[in-house]
Amino acid sequence: MTIGATIRQLRQEQDVTQEQLAEALGITSRSVSQWECDRTAPDISQLPALANFFNVTTDKLLGVDIKRKEDEVKKILKQVNVFQEQGDHESTVKYLREQIKIYPNEPELLTHLASALQTFYFHQGKADTEELKKEKSDEIITLCERALKYYKPTDDNNFTKQVLIGQYVYYLHDKEKGEKLVMSLPNVYCTRERFLADLYEGKEALARRQSALLWSMTQMMHRLFWEISRDDSYTYEQKIEILKADDAMTELITGGKPNFFHGKLSVNAATQAVFYLKLGDKEKALDTLEAAYDHADSYETRPSAEKYAPCWLSEMDDDQIKVLKMDTNTNYDTIYDIITKPENKFCEVFNGSERFERLMEKLKEKITK
Repeated sequence: MTIGATIRQLRQEQDVTQEQLAEALGITSRSVSQWECDRTAPDISQLPALANFFNVTTDKLLGVDIKRKEDEVKKILKQVNVFQEQGDHESTVKYLREQIKIYPNEPELLTHLASALQTFYFHQGKADTEELKKEKSDEIITLCERALKYYKPTDDNNFTKQVLIGQYVYYLHDKEKGEKLVMSLPNVYCTRERFLADLYEGKEALARRQSALLWSMTQMMHRLFWEISRDDSYTYEQKIEILKADDAMTELITGGKPNFFHGKLSVNAATQAVFYLKLGDKEKALDTLEAAYDHADSYETRPSAEKYAPCWLSEMDDDQIKVLKMDTNTNYDTIYDIITKPENKFCEVFNGSERFERLMEKLKEKITK
């Protein structure tokens, strides 16, 4: 709604004539008529007087309804979450570009656009020239820096910093700028997840603590185990041992009913199968490939909002986590890609194996490619 339409609506709601409003402001009724027809607009110096006359805020006059804006941003982020769950980051980028034309200074929207650009152009490799990499990297950094300016002092801006750190560290390899941002983050012992439950009582406090245990701790430990296992100083036997430790921690925390975490267990198992084959243990390699398929199947077919079994996760279900898929692949696709990667040599080594062929047939029925 334009400022002229707002003035007309307020005037009519309060049963005020154009002449009465003009007299109160010391202007002509023609000026008021011109405003309401959107031929001209009030001078900025007249806004406080107009707001006081109608007993509204200047934001209301200008069409900035803060509550409505918050509700609209929530709707936008809900749609973004739908795209993210599908791994459709190209649609996320297009959608957010349009929304930011309406809300150009909304930090969450700016950050989600930066994140989607980073995933699409860098993680998925769509930036296939050095020129495009530089262009998109500059855009991502600019979006994050804009977002950081618009956050209030009490707002959580760590997601923005996370995207910015990712761009500096993983794609630009700028250690100096990356380190400066990393050191601005809290350490693991001083986090929101640790203290948030202390603000609540009863079931709400319990749910907050359980959520921190399940989502934050499990995901953080998995990331650390995974990165440790990639270090070339470890033997294949040690890498398997590290990934099994990650599996064991997940099984322990989830009480043997991993639900959502079947996804990472499937990738862990397939990766262990690669190492077993490199060690020449074909039987173990097949065992873990079949386990990878079973985990992938459990992940892809799990019921919506499935509850967790152990008493220490009594308040938790799968709907309490937002899933950010890096691409549109399913877990079946991921396992299939690991198996068919030429350097992993599964198809070469197990050529003619009935057991291997049965596994591949099951996967081919499930993959989306």
